Amino acid sequence: MKRLALQFVALLVTATAAAAEEGAPVDPMAAFYGNPLTIAVPDAYYYARRFVDPDGTWREPRGSGEIRGAWERLPDGSTCHWQTEPAIHSPTRYCYPPETRRVGEEWTTTDPNTGNLVIQKIEPGRN
Repeated sequence: MKRLALQFVALLVTATAAAAEEGAPVDPMAAFYGNPLTIAVPDAYYYARRFVDPDGTWREPRGSGEIRGAWERLPDGSTCHWQTEPAIHSPTRYCYPPETRRVGEEWTTTDPNTGNLVIQKIEPGRN
C-alpha cells in the first residue's frame, strides 16, 4: 500500500510539473537573470557590465558607485531599458524587439541615437 501511495505521489508531481511547464510562458529575459550582460560601444569607448534582475531593475557598477535603471516588457513583446539613477532629464529608452537569448550568446545592435555599433553578450555567472 505504501509503495502504491509513493508511486501515485510521484506520478502526481510529474504530471503537475509537466502541466506547469507546458502552460508557462517563455520569459525572453530569463537568461539575463543571474548572469552579467556585457555592453560595448567601441566607437564611443564605452564598456559596461549590466546586472539585470527579474523585478524590472538593472545596475552597472562604476568605480565606487553604480548606475541604476529599469526595464519593462511592452505589450508587443519588446523590452525597453532606461537609466533611473543618477537621475537624468528625459532618459533615453532603448527598446529592442522580443528575442530569447542564451547564456554565452553575443549579438550586435545599433544605438538608436548615435548609430554606433553596440556589442552585447550574456556572460555566465553573477560576477
